[in-house]
Amino acid sequence: MLVAHDFAEAFGGAERVCGELGDLFATSTLWTIAGRDSVVERMGFTEHRSLLPSRGWILRHYRALTPIYPALVRARDLPDADLLVTSSYAFANGFRTRNRAPHLCYCHSPLRFAWSMTEGYGANLRGGAPARVALRALAASMRTLDRRAAQRVTRFVANSRYVAEQLLRFYGVTAEVVHPPVDCSTFRPGAVEHEGFFLYCGRLIEPYKKPTLVVEAFRDLPHRLLVAGDGPELEKLKRIATPNVDFLGSLPTDELVSLMQRCAAAILPSRDDFGMVPVEAMACGRPVLAYAGGGALETVVPGLSGDLFGEQSAEALRSAVEGFDPGAYDPRAIRAHAERFGVERFRSEIASIAAEIMDAAAT
Repeated sequence: MLVAHDFAEAFGGAERVCGELGDLFATSTLWTIAGRDSVVERMGFTEHRSLLPSRGWILRHYRALTPIYPALVRARDLPDADLLVTSSYAFANGFRTRNRAPHLCYCHSPLRFAWSMTEGYGANLRGGAPARVALRALAASMRTLDRRAAQRVTRFVANSRYVAEQLLRFYGVTAEVVHPPVDCSTFRPGAVEHEGFFLYCGRLIEPYKKPTLVVEAFRDLPHRLLVAGDGPELEKLKRIATPNVDFLGSLPTDELVSLMQRCAAAILPSRDDFGMVPVEAMACGRPVLAYAGGGALETVVPGLSGDLFGEQSAEALRSAVEGFDPGAYDPRAIRAHAERFGVERFRSEIASIAAEIMDAAAT
């Protein structure tokens, strides 16, 4: 078996899932377009092979190289394998092996800036209208190349119904849904009551994760907000934050678990493709306040595991926090709900699909 991933530049939900794929298929080597060895090690792989050198300047500016990635991936065949398994949110679905092994693609999302978030990314570009026009042109060319790469995949598996609908709409392919694995042995309830603070965990990037919305929402609230994560928006967020907002940076898993166990609620302001953080918080017995879109509609059950707010605005989130009662939720019921997304379920479902693909290839 051979496992490949887009970029191991930072450790997040997609990297957790890819690590589980490595464990399931008992491979110690991860192939990427580019990545940090430290991130690959955290994913559980002991060897790392990348198409680009793991140099600091490349990893700092890897997004600027976006136009070359489809050609780079097409030009470099990976070693022979019985089965190629890719973890893709960008270009990994274009990987091929020398012997053209059957290809199982676990899709976290089709290429966002090209398909679903072109205007959102354009709004954050420097350079005004000319930059937005250039982005639209690049996105159009990427859509053509991405759709072509998708046709070479033997079977797609989507991480949510939301992503499966996108795969059908963008690529014209039908994908099975296997929700990502949440490590319920690591993310587990604590022995103390919640401490009243709210928690945002995630990459500090716009427009996808929308951390700015959360920081602005807490400007006029008496509650404390803890922000766990790092990213290019960090300095800007610090400048606009009020004293009730604390930035903790990127934290190891054990510290994240402790925060999730003690928070009044975790906050998800983005339209995530699935959203690992909300389910991890629920595995810790804590409710979630999430925007009513994307994967949250498949994981957050109002009245049971949290609540939903209907608009991605600071005002809507502020209103939701003001009306939120953490004591109205039963931590044991929240935990039981999260256990539906456990690791063994994920491994069993993926292993079954992989066996079907290999059996079909052998006939």
